Amino acid sequence: MHLPHRSWTGRGWNFPPSHPAAGFPCLQNYFSGGSQPGGEDRRGRNRSDEQRITTAAILEIQLEGRKERPTMPMLKNVLGLDLGSQAFKAVEFKQTLRGLELVQMRIHSRASDEIDFSEQVRDFIQQNEFSTEYVCSAVPGSLVSSRTVDFPFRDRKRLNQAVPFQVEGDIPFDIEDVLIEWQIIGGDRNHSTVNTSVAQRSHISELVEKLAEANVQSRVIESGGLVLANLTTLFELEGSRVLVDLGHTQTTFCLLRDGQPIGTRTVPVGGRAITQAMASDRGLDLTDAERLKCEQGIFEEGWGSPYPNAVAAVDRIAREILRSIEGSSTPTGEPANPSMFEITLMGGGAHLKGISEYLSERTGIHTSLIAAPEDSEEAQLASGGDPVLFGPAIALALRGTSRATTQSNFRKEDFAFKTDYGWLRSKELRPTLVLAGLTLLLLGASSIASISIESNRADRMERQIASQYGRAFPGEPIPNRPVAAMRQAVDDARERADFLGLYGGNLSALDLLSLLSEKIPPDLKIRFEEVNIDRNVIRIKVVAENYESQDRMENLLRSETVFSEANVSGSAKRMKDGSVTFALSIPLEQVGEES
Repeated sequence: MHLPHRSWTGRGWNFPPSHPAAGFPCLQNYFSGGSQPGGEDRRGRNRSDEQRITTAAILEIQLEGRKERPTMPMLKNVLGLDLGSQAFKAVEFKQTLRGLELVQMRIHSRASDEIDFSEQVRDFIQQNEFSTEYVCSAVPGSLVSSRTVDFPFRDRKRLNQAVPFQVEGDIPFDIEDVLIEWQIIGGDRNHSTVNTSVAQRSHISELVEKLAEANVQSRVIESGGLVLANLTTLFELEGSRVLVDLGHTQTTFCLLRDGQPIGTRTVPVGGRAITQAMASDRGLDLTDAERLKCEQGIFEEGWGSPYPNAVAAVDRIAREILRSIEGSSTPTGEPANPSMFEITLMGGGAHLKGISEYLSERTGIHTSLIAAPEDSEEAQLASGGDPVLFGPAIALALRGTSRATTQSNFRKEDFAFKTDYGWLRSKELRPTLVLAGLTLLLLGASSIASISIESNRADRMERQIASQYGRAFPGEPIPNRPVAAMRQAVDDARERADFLGLYGGNLSALDLLSLLSEKIPPDLKIRFEEVNIDRNVIRIKVVAENYESQDRMENLLRSETVFSEANVSGSAKRMKDGSVTFALSIPLEQVGEES
């Protein structure tokens, strides 16, 4: 289901006067906006305010937390899998830090419907040994409703709430039965143009299940029309353009403006319809009609044809191209002019002889087949096959790389991709797993042996330290932690040495005090009232009998070399009993150095 451009403010579809739907009021009513509060929507459902609030909550939960997509991871193989109704086509790229490299392009005609679809896909993957690390596929455009909507704001949080409301009233399904994807494709700071895609959950579920049966877990499921926009990052597709994928059962259009998708549409007319028309015109069976179509085409000189019904099918494609262009609008909101566009063809039907020239004649728009890029490095990425045939598959492969233009992915919520580790149980990996197990066992045994050796070494060292402690401290019990006990003993000894002034030299503080006592004559009546010893000096408070005793003490110190730096500091004070007190300082460092 593909609808024309819609405006947010009017809650209705704006058909330009030239659009075919403009003359049919029934279509205008069908595409009209939602309901008024308490009224009926276009499906005849009574919608009270309370019900609409409930729906709002559901929609907010569905799209809550939607954020900008992160940059695609690097260093991987990406497989674009185009599962057409007549053939399978696949393109495999390798994403490296330097860019993209082409791995392979393959095409395989589908067998009859009697052979299971999943079995055919599985055989196609296995025969060509494709990497399924990162697979991108698409749901057919005929199963996706796509439209472009304008909003008077750009805030993504508000868009998360507004987009489902915009879509919910105009699809013939319950909101719980569909998946909604959207991305901003234009606008400015206060305005946004959003492309929305809606697919039924049942269709996504069916595709996921079929691929799973083929042992393929697709990480991305895109919209079959929208994904074509990724081709703009590889091929020269500038300006306004219509990409036309002429398939076997349907034709898909993707409208582009400056590399961004502005609309998609799918019509049920393709190569099979042309073949059936040829068979009807000439009374041929389908096999002969298909062969003549491929060998001779349907056109004669001057666009005459013996297959009028087949030409009518191509004419319908031409009309649908024009309708798609006329249903779009310019950035200013005016109906688009077909003369502004170019048409680029791809798909198997694009090889019908003369079809590009005929479409150009019928639409008045320049039409050509998609061609390989002019740049040699870019052309290398499309060198593995015909770009016309592999165009959609190339677009799918690009979707999984850092070049991706589109961001839609229907693999979300219940269908979100989950890594499958079942491959670890495969027969091919059993020898590897056995070797890995043996390696882990050997590693564990080696670790245990190393731990045992280190434990024994530690025990021996503890016994040796305990023995050393017993010799250093005889008679004391061996503590549980002898190393810590010895460290504490060393710290205690250092503290005692600090207190006593043992800092090198030959004389300690005690030695100096003893020497000082020996040098004082018996008739010199003094006593030491206070003695303080620190790291640098001995401070003594001396009490003498009189001032003469102080002078004799000072002369005595100066006469001894070891006390040459001693200092009698401060003025002497006479006490009540007639004695005199004064302070004596003896430097330890200088004494130690001279001694």
